[in-house]
Amino acid sequence: MNKAAAVLIVLVTLVFLSGCWSQFELPDRGFVMGVALDEGEGGKIELTTQVYRPQPAHGSHELPGSGKGTAGLNIKTSDITVMEAVRDIPIHLGRKAQWSHIRVILIGEQLARKVDMGDLLDFFYRDHEPRITVSLIITKGKAGELLKKQPAIEQTMGQQLLRAKKFAASASGKTMDTTLLRWVLQSLSEHSDSYISYVYEDKQDEDMFSVAGLALFKGGKLSVIMSPKKTEGFVMLRNEYNDGVIQIPCASPSKEMETMEVIRLRTKIKTYIKGDQIKVQVRAQGDGAIGNMKCTQIENEEDEAAFVHKVEERVKLKMLTTIHFLQKNKIDVIGIGNSIYQKHPKQWKKLSSEWDEKFAEIPFSVEVKLRLITGGVLTGKPVTSEP
Repeated sequence: MNKAAAVLIVLVTLVFLSGCWSQFELPDRGFVMGVALDEGEGGKIELTTQVYRPQPAHGSHELPGSGKGTAGLNIKTSDITVMEAVRDIPIHLGRKAQWSHIRVILIGEQLARKVDMGDLLDFFYRDHEPRITVSLIITKGKAGELLKKQPAIEQTMGQQLLRAKKFAASASGKTMDTTLLRWVLQSLSEHSDSYISYVYEDKQDEDMFSVAGLALFKGGKLSVIMSPKKTEGFVMLRNEYNDGVIQIPCASPSKEMETMEVIRLRTKIKTYIKGDQIKVQVRAQGDGAIGNMKCTQIENEEDEAAFVHKVEERVKLKMLTTIHFLQKNKIDVIGIGNSIYQKHPKQWKKLSSEWDEKFAEIPFSVEVKLRLITGGVLTGKPVTSEP
């Protein structure tokens, strides 16, 4: 093959190669790591967008204005709609916002109480760049203020909040790992009460924050905040309790606590309908390990059974406390209404119009069965006990 023929083949091949119709160079894009939505003045939405700011390589000269300690730059815009506020970001940044790597969407509690979440988040569902798995969190106070904090260990606050929420959900059971996808599935279900992770500033240290508790929604708007302690019981009821610690008080007047780590818990909920009567049965089974002992000695099977029974009663109390809280506020985020709709659609038609009142009156029975699988590397006695 001569040189001219080879060049011709290459040119023909290039004609049929697909190109990128929306090509942007990296310097044209600002990669969004987190965004905060707050109530602005005059009915506007205040948008704080945290954009990743590339840091100079180790040992190189620092770029002018690059800042120290964080790789995030916050841009604040506001408008009547989220999309218009987004389109104003390049005015200040000099780059188009790229949403495909966003870690978290924060929404201020005040805004969440006034606007419908579906309308507020519509842009993030419709636009092709944001991922449906992006984390969703409600903040106590203004969401934009949280993005101003210095990240504890990650490079940006967006990434810090994402990691904190995920591990708080998996290791403590005091919140839930909520996303855009998870929330829209809740809101589009037959009974649309829903929940979103909650974050608040630490009262002891203004530079720290806690991702704990849940924001509960009714009719698309924030209704009530559920505390971290009640959230533990809720996570158990939802059969999503992966790991956590149960505290057992010693006999009075001692104020000391013993602990057991619950390393597996599986919960099943059954709903029984007979005429207009509804009953719910909750059964939970799991395994645990002794965390620390202060006032109990386990020397035989009877001692072990007595200790495990105390833990079972504490787990049961947690779930019942959460149930009473939800019934008092008439918010069925456990999913009882949706379960009835799926299994008894005809009865649901009769119940749905007054479900809030019906849910508040349902009798719940709770049974918990735990198994102690290890007492740790020590014997079944407190470390400081006499031999």
